[in-house]
Amino acid sequence: ALNLNVHFHILMLDGVYREDEYQQLRFRQTKAPTKVELEQLVHTLSHRIASFLERKGLLERDMEISWLTLDEEVDEALSQMHSSSITKVAKT
Repeated sequence: ALNLNVHFHILMLDGVYREDEYQQLRFRQTKAPTKVELEQLVHTLSHRIASFLERKGLLERDMEISWLTLDEEVDEALSQMHSSSITKVAKT
């Protein structure tokens, strides 16, 4: 069986560059996002993408199929699968 498994490989910085008092860019390391923060991000992105696709006429909402809503009541396992698709690789 061919299953669609859309995913991305992304390299990201563990921080941001900010200008110091001498207008030099300095790297400031940040903490990794928490599981709750990642779940909220996935939830927000899912809703925004689904809404965009609906507005463009590429997706039609079906109230009987709730897998796009990511409501906590629907299925905790689905929420975990969405959030686990985002991982952080430790620096070497």
